[in-house]
Amino acid sequence: MRFASTGSQAACRQGCSIEELAADPRAGFTLLETMTALTILAIAFVSLYEAHAAAMRAASAATDGTRARIIAQSLLAEAARGWNIHPGSRSGSDGRFKWSIDIAREEAAWGLIKSDQWRLNRIRVAVTWDRARRLQLDTLKFGRADE
Repeated sequence: MRFASTGSQAACRQGCSIEELAADPRAGFTLLETMTALTILAIAFVSLYEAHAAAMRAASAATDGTRARIIAQSLLAEAARGWNIHPGSRSGSDGRFKWSIDIAREEAAWGLIKSDQWRLNRIRVAVTWDRARRLQLDTLKFGRADE
């Protein structure tokens, strides 16, 4: 027993010729219908693949940004620890993340404190990765003046 694409019995039983089957519109899908369905399916798969690739790129960028922020916050906390903060610069790397720390006396007018024992320092930490990506954190911290 043979069935058409609609699930009903086909018009012919065994012994029908190809011409008879082709003349019957209920005999099954045409080549054009099959090709159209495959084209639509291919377009849908390409769209899904592109959406998946975009989601993976976004997740990777978010992961890199989070890792850079963790590195920068850790370096900033280390540089701002204690009261004896000495001006200067240093740099290094952590895997593919490159970092730099700059400590300088705050030059803004409100940062010029009239004190022989204390001064206001600006601590700047910058982390770079993937050529053009950069994260910079700044803070101000009181430190003992150099004697």
